[in-house]
Amino acid sequence: MRLTPTFAMLSAILSFFPSPILTFASGASNNENTIRVPLERKWVIAHPPPGPSPNDNLASRTNSATSCVNKRFLKAHVQRIAEKYRSTLAAYELNTGSPHPLSRVGSELSEGVLGRLAPGNHISTLPALKMEKRRRWDVDTTSDAPSTPLGGAPPVSEVVKRRNTKRDDISLVEVNSNMWMGTISVGTPPENFTVDFDTGSADLILPAQSCDSTCDGHTRYDPAQSSSSTNTSKTFSMTYRDGSNVGGTQYADNVYMGGYEAVNQSFGAATTYSSSLRFPVFLPDGLLGMGFPTISILRASPVFQTMVSSNSLKQAEFGFALSSEPGKSELTIGGTNTNMYQESTLTYIPVSLAAYWQIPLAGVTRGGLNGAPNVVLANRTSYAQAIIDTGTTLIVTSDSIAQEFYANVTGAKLDADIGGGVWSVPCDIIGSLAPTFTFGSSNFTVSASTFNLGPTSNDSTDCIAGLAGGGSSYWIIGDVFLQNVYTVFDVANTRVGFADLT
Repeated sequence: MRLTPTFAMLSAILSFFPSPILTFASGASNNENTIRVPLERKWVIAHPPPGPSPNDNLASRTNSATSCVNKRFLKAHVQRIAEKYRSTLAAYELNTGSPHPLSRVGSELSEGVLGRLAPGNHISTLPALKMEKRRRWDVDTTSDAPSTPLGGAPPVSEVVKRRNTKRDDISLVEVNSNMWMGTISVGTPPENFTVDFDTGSADLILPAQSCDSTCDGHTRYDPAQSSSSTNTSKTFSMTYRDGSNVGGTQYADNVYMGGYEAVNQSFGAATTYSSSLRFPVFLPDGLLGMGFPTISILRASPVFQTMVSSNSLKQAEFGFALSSEPGKSELTIGGTNTNMYQESTLTYIPVSLAAYWQIPLAGVTRGGLNGAPNVVLANRTSYAQAIIDTGTTLIVTSDSIAQEFYANVTGAKLDADIGGGVWSVPCDIIGSLAPTFTFGSSNFTVSASTFNLGPTSNDSTDCIAGLAGGGSSYWIIGDVFLQNVYTVFDVANTRVGFADLT
């Protein structure tokens, strides 16, 4: 249903303007005046059970204990996440002039999808304005301003180089996957788009009306139909290793979400979509990044930071509840929904560096099998770092830590079809492998149901586990973990909070 202009003024509008100063203090959490944005779990990890689905609608297929993992979808998702981190690490260096401290890569994702870097490689340390122009491989943003493109398709080290008080919640609906999407509106009059709310990136990307056939199946943004649309005369381009590309033009327009408005939001209107963003592999229309400005590929202010800088929020924070139960997933803007978590269990951890939602990881363990002691993968002396990423399905770590996790687990093996460090284990023991994470002084255990993504094939006795290798020395904490907690992203105080669900 299209929002009317009157309702749109009460709806959340997202903008990508710079946010130099965040002045909001985070007060006590409550439900008063929150904006609730429904979220829908739309990316299909598991095949539906045998038999027709309702109306043969891909998005309506529900999870089933008999559903097997859709390896094509999971493989595409792993590739997209790898490319996301390669591109955003490159963006950080271009935007700040220095490589991100986590850019050193110790292993490869999906046989090198995560930058295809040799162990120990990292992105260039040359100041951004002194980088020489190379071929536009991976990320390229151009404009008439002296600020210059990102890029680099091969490794990250070869990045392209050249010179208001009202709140509510956005509901998130689950349909057989771990991609959580909700609805925003853009333009005047507002047009509805579904987006993947992604705390691991920082840009809003939508398909343009002029997009080629790669955008088929998605709602397209038509600037000619919006009286508030402005062409910024900037372009962007990101080329992936499979040869596919995401590119187009940057526009500024009014973006609405829930009950907030952000005027003149800068975003990318894509004229071509990469293979991992095409329907039906990627069901939302676009991506809405909720990270910090320093990882913006468009060199723009992320949506939430724009809302903060406009002084429209009572509290500069947002909260996620992700659940496989219909109607229990939502994004809360401008506060948290205390009905969804136990307030006494809320633990805050300071962000280590305001780029990703990166925090110290105090510990990771799993139970020992057959009377063996617990397996300790990280503790306070490990100085491990974790990125909290709602746009990633799995828990991702390095190959060596993943091998340690699955060591002495009879039948555990890498899944050759999916790649990317994804493991399978016998279904009858997978629940006993669910890990416990320690953040601050609190322990949070992943449930057996979220750790088990499903059988590797129909009638298989092996199941895909929710912890994968193929990453780097830092951890990526995705929805396998986040479905077990309520997560607070506090922009004002640059911290992340976790609490037990009610």
